[in-house]
Amino acid sequence: MPESRQRQSPARRAPERDARNRTAPEREAPRSETPPRETMRSLPGFVQPYLTWITGVPLEGGKQLIPWSPVKAGLLGLVQMAGGITLGAFALHPFTAWSIPLLVLGWLFTSGGMRRLDVVVVHQTLHRMFAKSTRVNRVVGEIITTAFWRTPYDKNREEHLAHHAYPCSMKDSDTLYLLNTGMRPGMTRSEFRRYLWKALVSPRHHLLGFFGRVKGNFVGVAPRYRLWMSLGYAAATATFLALTGWWVEWLVLWVVPVSVVFQNCTFLYTMTEHRWWLFGNQERLSRDKRDLLTFGRFCGEPVPDASLTGLRKAGAWSRWTFRMLVVHSAYRMFVLVGDTVQHDLHHVMPACDWANSPWIRADDQGNRPERYTEVWGSLADHLRAAGQVDDARTGLPEDTEPTPWKESVPVLTGVVPGGDGTSTGETR
Repeated sequence: MPESRQRQSPARRAPERDARNRTAPEREAPRSETPPRETMRSLPGFVQPYLTWITGVPLEGGKQLIPWSPVKAGLLGLVQMAGGITLGAFALHPFTAWSIPLLVLGWLFTSGGMRRLDVVVVHQTLHRMFAKSTRVNRVVGEIITTAFWRTPYDKNREEHLAHHAYPCSMKDSDTLYLLNTGMRPGMTRSEFRRYLWKALVSPRHHLLGFFGRVKGNFVGVAPRYRLWMSLGYAAATATFLALTGWWVEWLVLWVVPVSVVFQNCTFLYTMTEHRWWLFGNQERLSRDKRDLLTFGRFCGEPVPDASLTGLRKAGAWSRWTFRMLVVHSAYRMFVLVGDTVQHDLHHVMPACDWANSPWIRADDQGNRPERYTEVWGSLADHLRAAGQVDDARTGLPEDTEPTPWKESVPVLTGVVPGGDGTSTGETR
């Protein structure tokens, strides 16, 4: 687990040879001469920890000042969630012209905290990597999933292990979910935007998703104690609301962020999690191909060119600062939370020190660069790369040969009609 000493990010090692006698950098996608994170080296030292958090990448040779732990990661989720609820309560009483924007911000913070507890803490309990004790992992996982009306621990673990065994295949429940929303490879940008916005605001999408979550906590639940947890939580909530009369507050400050906001953030996260359609949703893939299904979702962009002067320099730095402080920070706070920015590391090394994943990934990439790819930018860049929008190949080695959609498993088996790689984006 996290070391008390300072951890140092390794310098770039010499290239290694893979099984095909090709140097590892030759298999990586072309990179600029200076990686985006390294262009930020000249910025003041006090902003470097923030930049490491935003980008998910430490400076080469940099030192980790604060080791993280699973407990700290969980506490951060609780603090963020509590902060969002507090902000929302402040916005409600009294209700003024500023209440709506403050409520929206509160919803995002509350949902972001919930997602830290769900996609980070619960996720690691499923791998039995949150705590050393199997029982503690189960208890923590069951409590959080009960509170957020998420899939009970045993079924959740079964589905997640299938995701690791057959990523992006038809045995992967996330693949089936995305297919059901209408996501397909090869959409144009305009087609993809229509599909995306329609899914994000679709009442059917949200109602089916939320009621499916609630139903999963009460119908066909196993083991029996988990049903009693759900019933006890429902009874405690009803009693609390009856005694306090805070029905409006509960609906606005809890139900909205745990349903619509949470589901939209999870939807966006899931879409960027893998290159879902890269190899036609096949079940059996070589290790090299499996590695390419996942990529480092790094947030940020190189600092403005040093050759700029005057107003052009001021404008470029203003734009860069705004995007780092607002665009990329929001993405990291509400969608790409915790260690999920290094999700490729999780698939390469599921049993790693995940709480300190930026440093662990940097070290492992120095040893095995052929196992990692990355995409820099914003949520939009990651959506395009993962969804192969306009047949995007960002971050892929030049010799990668994607499977044509018409030859994919969903098309060949008749799960989805057609094979032209386009979609109406209809949420079914």
